[in-house]
Amino acid sequence: MDLRVPSGWFFTLVGLILLGMGLFAPHMGAAPLTTENVNLYSGACMLVFGLFLLLMAWRAAHPGKGSNP
Repeated sequence: MDLRVPSGWFFTLVGLILLGMGLFAPHMGAAPLTTENVNLYSGACMLVFGLFLLLMAWRAAHPGKGSNP
């Protein structure tokens, strides 16, 4: 099994949870030394990274017409 699949699902799920917390409970994501919504930004980054891993795993499992074996 490609390690990118479970890792991609993990980062996607955690990213969605943090992104939801950042959107619907912004007061919970404020770090003590900043006014930025840390949950929102870290959730968005984790979501993008998880989707990138899933995309790379899918591309490895389904090679396109232009790729050489």
